[in-house]
Order: sequence, then C-alpha cells, then structure tokens
Amino acid sequence: MILNNNNGLLLMRHDHLHERDWRNDDCYKLIFSPYGQAEYQLNQGDISIGQNEFFIFNPNIDHKQLKATEEKFLVEIQPSLLQETAQQLGFKMIEPEFSLLSYRHAQIHQWTSFIRDFLKVNEDSNPMSNQLFLENSLAQISILMLQYGSGSHQNQFPKIISEKNINNVLDALKDSYQEDWTLDQMSVVARMSKYQFAHFFKEKIGISPYSWLQLYRLFKSQQPLISTDQTILTIALEHGFSSVSSYNHLFKKIYSKTPTQFRFIHGN
Repeated sequence: MILNNNNGLLLMRHDHLHERDWRNDDCYKLIFSPYGQAEYQLNQGDISIGQNEFFIFNPNIDHKQLKATEEKFLVEIQPSLLQETAQQLGFKMIEPEFSLLSYRHAQIHQWTSFIRDFLKVNEDSNPMSNQLFLENSLAQISILMLQYGSGSHQNQFPKIISEKNINNVLDALKDSYQEDWTLDQMSVVARMSKYQFAHFFKEKIGISPYSWLQLYRLFKSQQPLISTDQTILTIALEHGFSSVSSYNHLFKKIYSKTPTQFRFIHGN
C-alpha cells in the first residue's frame, strides 16, 4: 500500500523485497525493519537494520536494497517539510544530515507500529480520510526524526528511555563520557554480570555499550567542531577519544566525511 502527497509518502508492501537497481532520491527516507535483517548497499558500505530498528537516508544518497524480511516499510519526507519542522522546533541546523547508523528507539517503534496497523486495516478506506491521515502522519514523523534521529542537528545521542539499570548506565556515561570506561565498570553500575549487561544493552538499544559511548562522544563533539576554531586533535581528546585517528575513523563511518569536511559544510 502507498499513500503519497507533495510532502512525502508512506509505503508498506510484502512483495518485491529485493531491488536490483541503485536509487538516488531527493528526499529523506526512513526505513523501519519490523522483522529484522533488512540490508542496503551504499557506496560507503553495507547497512544492516535489525528487528525494530530504523535507519534514515539523507537526500541524494546512492543506495540499493539487498534484502528485506517479510515486509518493507518506509517513509519519504521532502526536505522542505523537514526543514520547516526543524525551524519551528528551534533547531539551529535546519538542514539536518542524519548519521549512517541504525538503532532502536521506543517512540519510533510505537509510531511505526500504529501506522502499519492503520495501513493494514484501512487499505480500502475513503481516499480523503487516508490523505488527511497521511498529512498528519508526515508532520508527526518529521518531529520524531528530528528528536530521535541522530545527526548534525543533535549535540548528543538522542535520549532513550529504557529499564532502570540501563538508564543508570546511560546517565553515568553522560556525566563522565570523557573517561576511559570499561565494560566491567558499566556492568557494575547496571548491577549485572558483564556478559548479561552487554547482551541486555544490545537487545534494548540496538548497539553495544561501547559503541553507544563512542557515538555519544562524537555527537557531543559536533558543537565545538561547528562553532569554535579548536583543532580537530583538541576536540577529539577533550571528548574522550584516545587519538585523532580513532575520532576521524568513527566520524567517517557515521557521516562519510572527515571532521574537517563536516566543519566546512556545517560551520558558521
């Protein structure tokens, strides 16, 4: 089923789940994987989207769908709508660049579950009611993407609400993200065994504890990168990275560009 208007579209289908051709769309595109193991090929490398995880393509990114399990669900948002929403929400970065990262977030999951159920039940409903539903849905997901999608408009990893022991670890990491945390130290805060904690964290968040910490450091570094003249080395070390090379490597993986290139594009 497809619902579309000038601001974007909602698509859910259970056939043609493999694409042979490369695509390059002039819109933002959110992919949600309800059953897991969705895979896309990019020039920068392959992206795997696990169960109940989401991924956001920026406009004009070459990509090809390799695999989707049972269902393909996506939302396309025209840049003008996302930029208008960003401006209304007070984001300084009104042309956000989302990171090349898939993960889980409860609010995105809840929204997509509701939309998918609506599309299944109302496939043959009144076209006008479907269009009104689409218009409101695109506005809602634009807000959710900006609030919970990691990218250039964020100065930290989007807030995630989880079980108390996981939240305790997240709070501790945020308070001292520059420190050299180990998995053992994190598991003590969570009051779990090291292996139980690592598995539980990955299950709830979609990424490993150390990956979350590194990403939090990266997103915290974006503001001084954009708004100050500090050297890349200084910013890397002040935000908990062991070396400028590890900072550059992660930045390139997340944005397909170096911190210097990111500064040039998004700097004031």
